Amino acid sequence: MILTRLNWGIAGLFLVLALSCQRETTPEVVYEIVKSTHEGRPALEVRMAFEAPEGEVSPVAYQNNAWGETDMFRHIRDVRLLEGNGEVVVLADSNRVEVKRTRPGEQVYLSYKVVQDSATASGDPDKSYRPHVTPDYFHVFSHNLFMMPAHLDAEPETPVHFRLRWRGWEHPEVVHNSFGSNQKEQNLGVLTVARFHSAIFTGGDFRIYTDTIEGNALHLATRGQWVPFTDQEVMNVLSQTVRAQRRFWDDHSQEYFTVTMRPYPQERGSSFQGTGLTNSFATSVSNNMETELDQLLYLFNHELMHNWIGHTIENESEEAQYWFSEGFTEYYTVKNIASNGIGGKDWGYFIEYLNETIRLLETSPVRGEPNSAITYETFWGSRDYEKLPYRRGMLFAFYLDQQIRAVSDIKKSLDNLMRDLLEEVRRSGARLNAGLFLEKARPYLVEDLAPFLEAHIEQGVPLPLEDLFTSLGLEYTIGAEVFDLGFEFDPDRARVQSVDTASVAYATGLREGDRVVSRSIYMGSTTKEVELVVLRDGKRVPIQYLPVRRAPIIQLSDTPDTHRWFSK
Repeated sequence: MILTRLNWGIAGLFLVLALSCQRETTPEVVYEIVKSTHEGRPALEVRMAFEAPEGEVSPVAYQNNAWGETDMFRHIRDVRLLEGNGEVVVLADSNRVEVKRTRPGEQVYLSYKVVQDSATASGDPDKSYRPHVTPDYFHVFSHNLFMMPAHLDAEPETPVHFRLRWRGWEHPEVVHNSFGSNQKEQNLGVLTVARFHSAIFTGGDFRIYTDTIEGNALHLATRGQWVPFTDQEVMNVLSQTVRAQRRFWDDHSQEYFTVTMRPYPQERGSSFQGTGLTNSFATSVSNNMETELDQLLYLFNHELMHNWIGHTIENESEEAQYWFSEGFTEYYTVKNIASNGIGGKDWGYFIEYLNETIRLLETSPVRGEPNSAITYETFWGSRDYEKLPYRRGMLFAFYLDQQIRAVSDIKKSLDNLMRDLLEEVRRSGARLNAGLFLEKARPYLVEDLAPFLEAHIEQGVPLPLEDLFTSLGLEYTIGAEVFDLGFEFDPDRARVQSVDTASVAYATGLREGDRVVSRSIYMGSTTKEVELVVLRDGKRVPIQYLPVRRAPIIQLSDTPDTHRWFSK
């Protein structure tokens, strides 16, 4: 191997660009990340080196709109060449930076800084997918941190040799990410661009906890002073979850896995977010006494399950198969918790979650929308559309699981089908689509599943749950209390646009046109009151009510017989 060193005099640092015998077939991109500042604000300076493609211009890609976020170039500062003369042009609307000086085979050495923009508050859960760069820590997703040579970015499955070098973080500060912990020199080997860009990078005052499962390292990276639980309680839940899921899949192939957990302040209520990534998942969690360990129990199980469903078993068309990657993940999240007793839960937890999903889907304003209505725009732009594939897919998985168990006299289940899918994608490299799913499901069912999938997934027809429960001899009831806010805000969420005259909100005194001065709403909760203060005719009027209504929705009964059926 020949090593070539380039002295970047301004920074007083070196970047090693390795040229190996594989260079002709495997492109290489090297990054050096330096703790820095920009106009007095903390920044991550990224220096990148790569071989220029054909042509006089070397475009470098950076997505201006990604993961539901917009104007990501607001985070980029001081883009410049580190060697030679040339022009660098930032074209945010075209998702790229153009380097105008290169010749084929010439090395490009580019530098830029990533900052936390003014619109990103570290305590705002809605900004979790934007870069967080503060004096104490950084928390940045790969696609927001690392620009990519455009000719490589155009083909996400292109194999690339990646190397990283971290400078400026000294003990007790850490550098921790999807590929290693406290490694200042990281040779990631050959990865696809997609896998490299599906990663989390953190550093600063994070605390790192480690466990070993079947010889493989498991890490938790967290920071701040948690109010509702201890670090060790969180680590215990994580370890239980990883052990149970790897046993289910019979898969102990990951030598390294990490979870990152970033707290944010929230005065009332609780919320959390998680994203499954390469060798990892990243979470952001509200830090107050209304946040519960049970919420992390769900979050960890859901995001870890994505390690197989959605990542290894990958969708052919992302939004079109969200019913599988999100819905089946949702199903196996609660099934895994109940069947393994994680956090002390049992099948009562499973039944409760199932019933809640039935209620939420039945009362969703988009419940009858076809699968084709779930697009990038609707999924990221509407919470109703975002949750639709979770709920519809989970109930479909539940239905199919019970059917397979019934026709096989409990000898087989959906578990077998899922393991078949995992084996197939690893063998052939296939991606999940309806055709592959139907092919693998065929041996487990008597009737053709295709019309059923077309009706209940593609067209959005409600599942015949009452027929299923009856055929299995499971007890059920008709009727449930469901969340009903009872009114709609205007587009600015400043006034009451309309009120349902049959709702509790109307009976309590809320009226169309009321100006909302303050509000406390636990969306989806039927146990916590809505508290409003509205301005009407110059007077402040307090409104308080429980947002519920009775609806004829089927609910599975939590009985010993039902527990026995699921535990067989």
